Amino acid sequence: MRMSTSIISVLRLPVSASRKAKRTLLSAGLFLASCLFPLLLTSCHSDDSDDPSEQHDYTNTVFIYMPWTGSQSSSYGSLTKVIQQNIHDIQTETKNGNSDKATRTIVLFADTTVHSTLFEIKGDGTTRKIEEYPHGYITTTAALRTLLNKVAAYSPTATYSMLIGSHGNGWLPAGSQPAESRAFGGTSAATQMEVDTLADAITSSKIGKMQYVCFDDCYMASIETAYSLRNATHWLVASTSEVMDIGLPYSTVWRYLSSTNVDYSKVIDAFGAFYTNYDYPYGALAAIDCSKTDKMAELMKALNKKYEGWDYDLSTIQALDGFRSHVYYDMGAYINTLCGNDTTGNQQVYNELKSLVPYKFTTPSLYTVYQGGYSYKVRTFSGISTSDPTENASAMNIKKKTKWWKATH
Repeated sequence: MRMSTSIISVLRLPVSASRKAKRTLLSAGLFLASCLFPLLLTSCHSDDSDDPSEQHDYTNTVFIYMPWTGSQSSSYGSLTKVIQQNIHDIQTETKNGNSDKATRTIVLFADTTVHSTLFEIKGDGTTRKIEEYPHGYITTTAALRTLLNKVAAYSPTATYSMLIGSHGNGWLPAGSQPAESRAFGGTSAATQMEVDTLADAITSSKIGKMQYVCFDDCYMASIETAYSLRNATHWLVASTSEVMDIGLPYSTVWRYLSSTNVDYSKVIDAFGAFYTNYDYPYGALAAIDCSKTDKMAELMKALNKKYEGWDYDLSTIQALDGFRSHVYYDMGAYINTLCGNDTTGNQQVYNELKSLVPYKFTTPSLYTVYQGGYSYKVRTFSGISTSDPTENASAMNIKKKTKWWKATH
């Protein structure tokens, strides 16, 4: 989790970002990662020129988007230090030759609410500044599209992927309860970006579609998020639940995420190996094939019609959050409950769920910072969550406005 001293912000536990064998907590708080936060793009300086002596035949670009993770007026709850460590780990891996040489790595990092820098991590692990901006976050389609077009112009390659490191709150709109943190991005609504905004910016940019969008944020592996991003990315890599503040173990996963042909099974395996042996063994990650979401929506629409009005016990469905009234439930567990014992008659939907999420991992228990902080057992895990069954007062009406709900009801 990315953690904070406040129960408001949750995941990415505040832990020392050191990549040594043993890691220690920086603080006792936990941070929830929010959805998306962009940077406003009024540039102070621009230098598109490249060093002619360092020309390479790049075919792929990974854009690492690390927006401001505090509020408009405060750094309280920000993930700045651990994100700096994440970037350092990627630099170290690149320097050590554990980054695909055909891939160019571009980073947008905000160190304050009023400053961010776009730079390249070169093959030797050093950096080259591309541009600076007088803002640490962006929240509109137009601003993010401008940034993506800048990346495409600087690094014109055949394929692109995007890695987002910030707070996250799944599909919930910016500023929503119960997590007063973010859709994704910072700790206030003003510094958060919504998933639909991200999707629109990608599809309307010169990039058009990502190979993957990886959220190093909390709660982003939901069917609602995957469906919204289906035209913007081929794959979604994310967690169903809260993420420890150190986030992804880049010292072991970067070599796979930087590949021109990503082996998602290795990404998930490396994540699992790290968190299984970590001092705070709580972590979940999945690779979701977004091309399968349309078929899943078709099947779920039929299922919802078939079992309309079906009475089931909500408490029997695996919850994947720590809210007092749950928002995120395991999708496989929900389908099992909805269908009762009719596994044969609904075999197609089960098979499609496995096709939708071919790679997944969770530790036996997960941690939440909510309600004072506690760990809970994971009995059922399909790698993707749904908010269809939620009775959370804040989410009940909002969920019916999502693209997923409209496609399945």
